[in-house]
Amino acid sequence: MEHSMTLVVFTFLSQMAIGAFASLFVLDVYQEKVTKRSAFISLVAILIVSVVAVIVSVFHLGHPFAAYRALLNFGHSWLTREIVFFPTFMLFVFLYAFVAKTRKQKQTFGWITNIIGAVTIFSTAMIYTIPSVPAWNNGTTVAAFFTTALLLGPIFIQLLISVLEKKFVNLNLYTTIVAFLAILLNVMNLTILKGGLPAAVESAGLLVASPLFWVKIIALLGAFFIAGYFLLKKKTISFSTVSILYVCFIVSEFLGRMLFYSSGVHL
Repeated sequence: MEHSMTLVVFTFLSQMAIGAFASLFVLDVYQEKVTKRSAFISLVAILIVSVVAVIVSVFHLGHPFAAYRALLNFGHSWLTREIVFFPTFMLFVFLYAFVAKTRKQKQTFGWITNIIGAVTIFSTAMIYTIPSVPAWNNGTTVAAFFTTALLLGPIFIQLLISVLEKKFVNLNLYTTIVAFLAILLNVMNLTILKGGLPAAVESAGLLVASPLFWVKIIALLGAFFIAGYFLLKKKTISFSTVSILYVCFIVSEFLGRMLFYSSGVHL
């Protein structure tokens, strides 16, 4: 597990950073709910998270100083594409922060950055969509990686804005829907695994038998009911409540990623 923990942290942080940028981009350009100061600080925070993700990923490499050789396999390797696309995403976040001055420039750099971010997540997911591990070799792997970005990114930005501007962006409807979809994805994944090859069935058994899986589900359910309550009651959400939701999503996605690596049974 020590070997895969670097992958857990890298995928967790990189996907959160990509989701955070997409959220900030919408709020900044299309809803104009963020001041220039808050947008800049948020972009710096996204870059810091991204840099930490890259540093952690280096520890997974057996020969980190020879990593440049992987670039030669861009046309054949999803890992190489991930290595190329994520730093490119970081570059465009930097350009968005320091170069984009007008609304048109922000739209251009923002959309390019979001596309590169989405391609990065897809590339990461495709690394694990392999026939030798039936539990990973289906669409739920791609969906789960994008779900991490959708869960963690927006609420990360929501918290930052609440601290920087002393106000809350109302994401109750969004949070409720995405939490529900995350719960549904877990049900779908178990159903697919139980109807798959023996190795996939074994993976399903490992998931259900793990206390971490149920902690993950409880965290998602908790976030769903909390966000749903504030949505139905049309109440203004507080900093402590947003923090609880963020912790719920951190717990669910971090544990989920740990389980992803530890329950993948090879043929």
